Amino acid sequence: MFVNGRSNKKLSTSSHGLSRPHHGYHLVDPSPWPALTRLCVMWMLVSLVLVFHQYAGAPTLALIAFLAVNYSAFLWWRDVNREGMEGFHTSKVKNGLHLGMMLFIWSERMFFVGLLWAFLHAALMPTIQVGMSWPPVGIVPVHWTALPRTNTILLLRSYFTANAAKHAMDHNNKSLCKLHLRTTIGLGLLFVYCQYLEYTGAAFTFSDTVFGSAFYLTTGFHGLHVILGFLYLTVCYITLNSAAPGRCTAMDLAILYWHFVDVVWVGLLVIIYIWGCAVPRSELEACADGSCALYTVLYERKSHEFAHPTL
Repeated sequence: MFVNGRSNKKLSTSSHGLSRPHHGYHLVDPSPWPALTRLCVMWMLVSLVLVFHQYAGAPTLALIAFLAVNYSAFLWWRDVNREGMEGFHTSKVKNGLHLGMMLFIWSERMFFVGLLWAFLHAALMPTIQVGMSWPPVGIVPVHWTALPRTNTILLLRSYFTANAAKHAMDHNNKSLCKLHLRTTIGLGLLFVYCQYLEYTGAAFTFSDTVFGSAFYLTTGFHGLHVILGFLYLTVCYITLNSAAPGRCTAMDLAILYWHFVDVVWVGLLVIIYIWGCAVPRSELEACADGSCALYTVLYERKSHEFAHPTL
């Protein structure tokens, strides 16, 4: 039926028997999960404050809040996944999801910029409390050629396996896609395990000057992002049978997020491990030949002999 040359039929029926609008946007039905997730996150943050102040029963409260956040987020993402399977994720909706992920990655990038800024501020202007040197006096830093180099190899390898999984899905080769996803998830698990070995074997703790605080806070949050990344990829692996070329937005966003994790690690490796953990060499160790070493020894001896006595 037409009125003034226009159809008064606003909705069409999908293959699942549901009505969809003729425009390219999805008008989301009322959902309790955003508000519930917000309340659970606030509950978790308040309980963490109680944990930091060592209130009795605070760890149990924080654990319950953490489980509540995960449960509400799971229900929220389940509904989003169902909307995609029912055909509501049109090209405009997919563009919006990609834009949302890019904005989220941008906010996370600025978060790591702030953490690295704090580390650089402490390293470039060491105070008297840390011995006027960096790394601080008494700190034995982690050498980048040990476990950090292994973690770098793992993440670089996972970068290519994630891209291979995306390429296989684009060619509708789900078996090969599953293989590369399993490899990527396994490399992420190995990264977290190596990070655990690094933390347990380190000669300093979180409370050892600003170096320990900045080191564990920055690398720890990156490790948390790695855990979230391979959990996201695990969900994509479980739901892969319902995906198809052009209908795998979740996996596209997961791989995009994983690449962000890789890029952040490169920055952490260069700034924190290679530069920030480098122990300054003495002038004698910097000499490359015998004449330089002889001159350095004589100069230091002369400086010691003619130094003014301390009053």
